[in-house]
Amino acid sequence: MIDDIASDVRVQAVPPADGRRTRAGFWLIAGVYTLVMLGGTLPIPLYVLWAPEMGFGPFTTTLVFAVYALGTVLALMVFASLSDRAGRRPLLAAAVLAAATSTALFLLADDVGTLLAARFLCGLGTGVFTATATAALGELAGAGHVRRVSTVSTAANMGGLGLGTVVAGLFAQYGADPTRLVFWVYLASLVPAFLAVVVTPETVTARQLPALSVRRPAFPDRRAARTEFLRAATAVLAAFAVSGLFSSLVPSFLREQLHVHNVAAVGAEVGLLFIVALIAQVATPERWLSRRWPAPAFLVAGVAVFEAGLWTRSLPTFAAGTLLAGTGIGLAFRRGVGITQRLADPRRRADLLSTYFLFAYTGTIVPTLALGLLDQTINQDVATLILAVAVVATTLAGTVSRPATAVT
Repeated sequence: MIDDIASDVRVQAVPPADGRRTRAGFWLIAGVYTLVMLGGTLPIPLYVLWAPEMGFGPFTTTLVFAVYALGTVLALMVFASLSDRAGRRPLLAAAVLAAATSTALFLLADDVGTLLAARFLCGLGTGVFTATATAALGELAGAGHVRRVSTVSTAANMGGLGLGTVVAGLFAQYGADPTRLVFWVYLASLVPAFLAVVVTPETVTARQLPALSVRRPAFPDRRAARTEFLRAATAVLAAFAVSGLFSSLVPSFLREQLHVHNVAAVGAEVGLLFIVALIAQVATPERWLSRRWPAPAFLVAGVAVFEAGLWTRSLPTFAAGTLLAGTGIGLAFRRGVGITQRLADPRRRADLLSTYFLFAYTGTIVPTLALGLLDQTINQDVATLILAVAVVATTLAGTVSRPATAVT
């Protein structure tokens, strides 16, 4: 039964009094956030190595990729907003433990079933950590530092995603054990990450017993604020649809169409999308972020150019599309996080952030599964073109929707 209990949650989330400890906690959580997101993309360059070992094809590859996003969505619907009641620190610690368990499964994986279980659990941990850490960063920074929070949280998210594919590619290409060494190193890194969460100050001061339920998405109460939030959420849905389409497509495209067999190069190409997104977030002037057009413009241009690269089998064209699309993803994500933080009720901050990330990861699931299904019946180039048109249509729909009145 779907139970909407968000309106009954009344917690006070305020930064602790110890300023030095609070500042240290902010950066500790930002560091762990980056590490958790890094773990989410470690498997991407390794699919091309697992496939012949375990005997699966392109559809299973997209299914394994989509299961991660499905676990993230489930976490956002069921677990992530529990931190509004139980506190940020317990949920963050549980998410790190889920990441560690997932990593152990990757180390043991010798069949598709174990791979799916590992990826799903990885998504659960990422979903819980994403919404909870973003809420905690906002509270540790204080009400007057919205820009810092949006910059740091999006940098941790996109930076971690980009580093994950690069690190995994390097370990796979040059390490002793291509599909396991990177997970041993990552598992070891989660030990100090867990300790960092434990010593971080708790920001929810009036905790209650958690009530587990499937949550309806939360939205701002006022109509103008709700319209503004939905526009930002639609933009990030389209942005993550591009990243999902790109991430599930690039390894096989580079290997099969362009004959790039260096796994480190494959990981770097996927990571480039997220690294560019990170740079766009950090380097973009604030006045651009206040406008709606830059993110959609870069997204649409990026999709068009990397589709041209696919059809012409041109790596430079594909890379140029990567740069444009990554810029659009970064701008859409950072702007959306800032809007969500500003509109969120402090008593239900994780609720609204969970809804925002729910839109994002839903955008990842749909095109990835659709690509896997379409690839079974039609040419991959045509399948990606159909999905690219759908992504562009979604982007434009969110951009030209009726503007909201000013939020006071």
